Amino acid sequence: MKTSKLAAAAMALIVPSTMLMSGCSIGNFFTFFNYTYENADMYTAGDREITDKVRTINIDYVSGNVKLKGTDDDKITINETSNRDIGDEYKVHTWVDGDTLFVRYCKSINKISFHNIEKELEITIPESQELSDMTVHVSSGNIDFSGFTTETFNAQSSSGNLKISCNASDIKIKASSGNVGLEQEGDSSSIDIKSSSGNITVVQKGNIDNVKLNASSGKIYAALDKASKLDVHVSSGGINVEANEITDLKSDASSGGNSFKLGAAPKTSDIHSSSGGVKVYIPEDSDITVKPHISSGDFNYDLPMSKNGKEYVNGNGTYEMVINVSSGDVDILKY
Repeated sequence: MKTSKLAAAAMALIVPSTMLMSGCSIGNFFTFFNYTYENADMYTAGDREITDKVRTINIDYVSGNVKLKGTDDDKITINETSNRDIGDEYKVHTWVDGDTLFVRYCKSINKISFHNIEKELEITIPESQELSDMTVHVSSGNIDFSGFTTETFNAQSSSGNLKISCNASDIKIKASSGNVGLEQEGDSSSIDIKSSSGNITVVQKGNIDNVKLNASSGKIYAALDKASKLDVHVSSGGINVEANEITDLKSDASSGGNSFKLGAAPKTSDIHSSSGGVKVYIPEDSDITVKPHISSGDFNYDLPMSKNGKEYVNGNGTYEMVINVSSGDVDILKY
């Protein structure tokens, strides 16, 4: 892939319990709420070190930043900080059940007050440990995870940014309000990211079968190595994609510019833009037929294309690229 400063800049920028919340604000959350979970008597309160071999990690942290990183150590550490001294019922609670580590925000309790209490959690795990599953849910707070390997990764955040750097086969991230930054290294099966309000940045190093990126309000930037399928959707915001190879490309933007820099022409492409131009950069020798449908705007190209009716053919025209734009120009440029 032709290097881009955008990838580095963008990355500089997420099953649980049952909760019922009410009351006044406590920093980022509420004064009184119910927080209950099963097997509560099996949990240990406060910081600890864990030497058990863990394959699954399940984290549910109500309010506060959560950081996890892989280290050279051979044990797991749980370390929580608070803005004031707190009793055991307010401290993080953990339990190792077989090869599964459960992490909970506090004691399982029907009603608890966190007035003026603000906490943050940091977890370290052996970087060499290969996990089968990691799940994290944070209602209010940033998620910053790095240096781990897992088969499946599932993160959910109601309010806060997510920054993830990992090696995982299946990745699913859902953010209601906040930016999502993912750096994935190694071959992967799928990446599925949804953001209601916030930008999405993905840097994928390796082969991947399926990438789905959906932002209701925010920009999307994706730097991919080799993807069998990319499906990207933005309601309000631009799309910027760079890739060595994408076999099947689908893109839909309601409002915002669209840029695709591709090391090889996709076998199939379906690009839609309601309001905003589309720029596609592909090699000059690409065998492609471009079918532009433009309501208001111009079609421009600097490849040696020949016009065939409403279609534009480059090389032998084997691959098909359909581009629909309601308002904006379409440019097919050399890469």
